[in-house]
Amino acid sequence: MAELVQVAADGDVTILSMNGPPMNVLGPQMRTALAEAISAAVGDAGTRSIVLAGLGRSFASGIDVRALGQDRAAPQLGDLCRVIEASPKPVVAALHGAVLGSGLELALAAHWRVASTGVRFGFPEIGLGLTPNAGATQRAPRLIGAAQALRLLVGGLSVPAGEALEMGLIDGMADGDVLASAVALARTCGPRPTLQRLQALQDGVAYVAAVAQARQQIAPGAPGAQMRIIEAVEAALLLPPEAGLALEQAAYRDCLASAQSTALRHVFVAERRLARMPEAAVAPRRLDVVGVVGAGQIGASVAMAVISAGLRCVIVEQDRPALVAALERVATAQQRAVEAGRLTPEAREADWARLGGAVNLAALSEADLVVEAVPEDRPLKASVLGQMGAVLRPGTVIAVTSAGIGLDDLARMTRRAGDVIGFGLPAPLPGARMVEIAVGGATAPDAVATGLALVRRLGRAAIRVQGDRSDGLVAARLAGAAMAAGAALTGGLGVGHGTVAGALAVLGLGWVMPSGGAEGGAEGGKVGPDEIRSRVLFAMVNAAAGMIAEGVVQRPSDIDMMSILTLGLPRMQGGLMHMADQAGILALRRDLLKFAADRPEIWAPHPLVLELFREGRAFGDLNERPAGPGAAIRTG
Repeated sequence: MAELVQVAADGDVTILSMNGPPMNVLGPQMRTALAEAISAAVGDAGTRSIVLAGLGRSFASGIDVRALGQDRAAPQLGDLCRVIEASPKPVVAALHGAVLGSGLELALAAHWRVASTGVRFGFPEIGLGLTPNAGATQRAPRLIGAAQALRLLVGGLSVPAGEALEMGLIDGMADGDVLASAVALARTCGPRPTLQRLQALQDGVAYVAAVAQARQQIAPGAPGAQMRIIEAVEAALLLPPEAGLALEQAAYRDCLASAQSTALRHVFVAERRLARMPEAAVAPRRLDVVGVVGAGQIGASVAMAVISAGLRCVIVEQDRPALVAALERVATAQQRAVEAGRLTPEAREADWARLGGAVNLAALSEADLVVEAVPEDRPLKASVLGQMGAVLRPGTVIAVTSAGIGLDDLARMTRRAGDVIGFGLPAPLPGARMVEIAVGGATAPDAVATGLALVRRLGRAAIRVQGDRSDGLVAARLAGAAMAAGAALTGGLGVGHGTVAGALAVLGLGWVMPSGGAEGGAEGGKVGPDEIRSRVLFAMVNAAAGMIAEGVVQRPSDIDMMSILTLGLPRMQGGLMHMADQAGILALRRDLLKFAADRPEIWAPHPLVLELFREGRAFGDLNERPAGPGAAIRTG
């Protein structure tokens, strides 16, 4: 394993460089190699001090999220940190890249820390519902005090090197070669174990006050790991180091086994899995100018996002008053952003300079991608798309936004089907952060890649949708199933509107039963809150099973991300299909059969549900199946 840690000497300084490109993940082999290299340097009579560095893009990174709880190989990260801290020879960490999570825990175990100017430091574990597990809750407070440590550990914030130096997290910054700076420091410094440093613990009153304030700021429903981190930081003041480390380890094990962390880790992986689409490796076409046809609310919102992303945009609307109103809507939104401090006046002017308006489609001659956002009127769409197909330059991507006309039908209207993709923009929730990229039978791969590039420039996530549906894309079909279940509850089952709305509120599904709707039944009744939630969620799961079986979506975890980023389900629940898997396929089938007695068109179990039941599998087992065209599942 010597190749994982490169050993070099600079006089009496031994340099240990982690060599696990690209991020030096601290897996079992790297931990073993580091522990052996440090022990060897400690035993080397010619070594005065040790510099710990990393090759590649970063100093060191955490482990694979999917391996959490499965990597039990010794030494664990906490053991490695003890080896580093116990060195009788000074250990200096040379830090570059992103020093986050386990990488920062490793750095805190060193006696001294020097960073390059571009480094960012933080503990993102809280986003996975976890506490640190290698001593950060004990070492960070000893360096920077309770208030700053809790800000990083509980808040999940990352800070730049300058701020880290000011608070005492690191000891120096290098303008040039950080390794050279670390070696220079190593020639003169002595050992200084972090756990023996007590200066930041001296003001016990301030320390206890910071802990108390952190406790008061925990929001209802926040990840349980937040309170466990606060307890561990408090222990840094009250307990000996080894007892504090043991408390942190116990908290980590509890959090790792929790439903919250399981869900959050699932979402972490699902979010990254979204990018695995067949066109992901295809080079996009040029993307400098975006056209928007239609000056309604959708068109104006798209234009605002486009210019904010640094792209040029032209809105085309034949109705001049409507065009003026759309431009005014953009200007008003920008002014509010300036007043709120989210946008500088200079940035507002730069954005505005990238926006144009026209009443003739000929203004789109320079557009690289055009978003069609005209009203849902078939003759109107046919006319507009036909004209666009004739006037746009070859290679311009056409993104259509219809919810009621099939994608292939719309593509034929343009007479250039290879350039046409679908854009699923409307969503039940304002501020939804996912765009559906629909792929038709003739859509060219680089047209899909161009749509994906635009979505990323806009700071949104993308889900790939395959097929020619005229009954809406993924969000619309899921929302339709939820609202049908809600209507069945307030209609035939006689449950009050307010009762349904209250039961769904905890799931973020308030849009299913908007306020002010007709009662449709008495409050309370024979259907309790748990069954209300099950009926609505399982109706959505049933609809999702159909889309998975048809190959409309690539995998169940894509539905999870859609349900979180567009439909409002909490991240800590893991998404719609994860929730179904947690309930169990047996319970899902049983309840669907029970509910189907009332409305079989909503709740009769989809064949995929029955197939998974027969095979003893879960939706999550389908996440790694082949994706893309032809990925439909044969059922029956």
